[in-house]
Amino acid sequence: MMTTDSTQVWLVTGANRGIGYQITTQIASRPNTVVFAGVRTPSKSTELQQFASDHKNVHILKMESTSEEETTKAAAEIEATAGGLDVVIANAGIAQNWQLAGETSIQSLKEHFEVNVVGVVILFKAMYPLLQKRQTKKFVTISSLAGQLHGLMPVPMTVYGSSKAGLNYVTRSMHKDYHEMGLIAFPIHPGLVDTDMGKSALDAFAMEKFPVTPEDSATLMIKVIDNAGPSEAGRFWSYTGEELEW
Repeated sequence: MMTTDSTQVWLVTGANRGIGYQITTQIASRPNTVVFAGVRTPSKSTELQQFASDHKNVHILKMESTSEEETTKAAAEIEATAGGLDVVIANAGIAQNWQLAGETSIQSLKEHFEVNVVGVVILFKAMYPLLQKRQTKKFVTISSLAGQLHGLMPVPMTVYGSSKAGLNYVTRSMHKDYHEMGLIAFPIHPGLVDTDMGKSALDAFAMEKFPVTPEDSATLMIKVIDNAGPSEAGRFWSYTGEELEW
């Protein structure tokens, strides 16, 4: 595949459903755009497979977020196919625990940090050299209000919230370490989104349904990402374009 300076090359992880799928499909509809869709099990991603079969600018990659080997292999495939990356959306994550601090499953805590924090660092290490080969150089992590230390959430968030706070920290560290090299890195809160992952938290929030659709969340986040420049880097953003406190 030949890419030019006018071509935008994106990588979206967790692209098989919810927000990740919507970002992938919306970006893929743009002209002069190539999208790499990272998923844990491509054979089970039937909707994404169908979309990719109809859109030749979409390439599905097998990526287990905690696997350095798979992530490194995916980076090599991206480089061989497109030469580099303009934008990385670190969307893959888990949200499965709403226990009180004193009742927390240590194994669950470890799993959340392994996926939501360690997995993103693995992704960044593999993909940063590819970002350096292109002009845009954006690395965006999908975070959450649950990661704020300012104004803790009204429901138990020890496990999920601490992992997202950790994600925010490593994302801001990426900004600190590499912004002088042109990197634009920041976390973004996608809203309370009606996804399969979000449904696990409905009981904790005493809600029947979260108010934001995956389509609307993706559309608004893409707008924030598109508009982000060096002055927006290293700050915490909402999908609405509002800056959030850490």
